[in-house]
Amino acid sequence: MLRHLVFGLLFVCSSSVAQPLKSGDLLFVSSAASDFEQAIAEVTNDELQRNFSHIGMANVTDSGVYVIEAAPKLGVVYRPVAEFEQDNIKKLIFVSRLKPQYQHWIPGAIIHAYSHLGKPYDYAFDFDNDDYYCSELIYVAFAQASGKTDVFETPPMTFKLSKDADFSPYWVDYFAKQDMLIPEGKPGINPNGISRSDKLEPLIEFVETHSRASLQLK
Repeated sequence: MLRHLVFGLLFVCSSSVAQPLKSGDLLFVSSAASDFEQAIAEVTNDELQRNFSHIGMANVTDSGVYVIEAAPKLGVVYRPVAEFEQDNIKKLIFVSRLKPQYQHWIPGAIIHAYSHLGKPYDYAFDFDNDDYYCSELIYVAFAQASGKTDVFETPPMTFKLSKDADFSPYWVDYFAKQDMLIPEGKPGINPNGISRSDKLEPLIEFVETHSRASLQLK
């Protein structure tokens, strides 16, 4: 697996039609019907009605395309994009990549993300532990690679549906089961927030192929 990672940092894609993904591309996944994903989407939607609940990062190698991600029940994993697609078969996938002036961070970001392989999913959404939720892994990887803490914004988290509303009942129950206070106002990050970054090219929608380790432009 480490061999695949290293080759991925050196591999240059020769056909943007047959293999449109490039190493470092960020894959944004729309929310689905699960209560967890819907609850994330409800408190992170923006004025553009982005509705993403998950994000991963592509690594294009000589043996195929892989995705590194932090996912519930899986933790931090590195797996073929075909598996990523299959797990998200009923969802829309959008892709964006860093603008040219920031792409020199990508090799380091992939290495740093990979260094957290096997660590648990961060159900507490806590920057201070050594667990990782999906957008936290991406943030940390690029922060470590760039030496900058502001690669992506980390605004105060909210678990309310609006400024003056009570906490979402889902999140009240969620954190009570973990015997934790709701981390309202603590720094955090989410896929919708990353998707708004001025360091990224515009989002492109991709069709899920499911039968091969690649994505094709819709």
